[in-house]
Amino acid sequence: MNIFKQIPFNIKKWVSYLVRAFFAVVALLICFLFYFTNQEEKKIQEQISGFYQEAGFKGDVSFKAAELHGISTKYAYSYQEGVQGKTVQFDFPYASLLSKEEIGRNYDTAEELAQHYNSWLVAPFFERAFTESQGFQQLKQEIKERFHQQGLEVSEVRLQLPIQNPEFENQLATDLLASEKAGETELRGILTLDYAKYRQIKGFSFTITVTSLAKEFEGKHLDVSGLPPGNYVIESDSKNEGSYYFEID
Repeated sequence: MNIFKQIPFNIKKWVSYLVRAFFAVVALLICFLFYFTNQEEKKIQEQISGFYQEAGFKGDVSFKAAELHGISTKYAYSYQEGVQGKTVQFDFPYASLLSKEEIGRNYDTAEELAQHYNSWLVAPFFERAFTESQGFQQLKQEIKERFHQQGLEVSEVRLQLPIQNPEFENQLATDLLASEKAGETELRGILTLDYAKYRQIKGFSFTITVTSLAKEFEGKHLDVSGLPPGNYVIESDSKNEGSYYFEID
């Protein structure tokens, strides 16, 4: 009788031990995760800060607190630098440890910087330079006027840089070197770049958003004469309407 009475007691005792062990393991895993995240965060901050310093960028890098998303961690930072008396800021919503290629290169020459203009570390600099340049603003106005004459009202025009285009890279290197020799050291002279000089280089992509597309565009032949070479996508503000693609050589 005493043996049977002890069985429920032993089961409760073992369940209690198992529950304690489970929570202990969970606590250890959480501690390990936070430790690993903290070490990774420090490494990312060191690598990114060192990259901009070695590459000749004179601005400040500010890191945001790491955010846990399930089993992954999101890192983000911003870069600020004074340009022509004003502070310009670039936000990088996703950051990671640098690759072996990125660690081995610091883009400290005009040629190397031009070759890696699509790197996530510097691409936002080039994208803003071209989209805010006078040449691209002029193109946007041309597109709006041309489309308006054909019954399409343009609300937005977006530009994407070419991907692995030797002609584009060579022109970039020439212009960046010229800016360097002229003493344009702010943001390595990137913001002095103007789309107007690159207008006839192939490989650019343009996304043109119109207020309404289906009814106005149906059955029409769009006159795009005079527009620069590139890949074009016409889309509508309305999600229910389709999009159209064409290319100009």
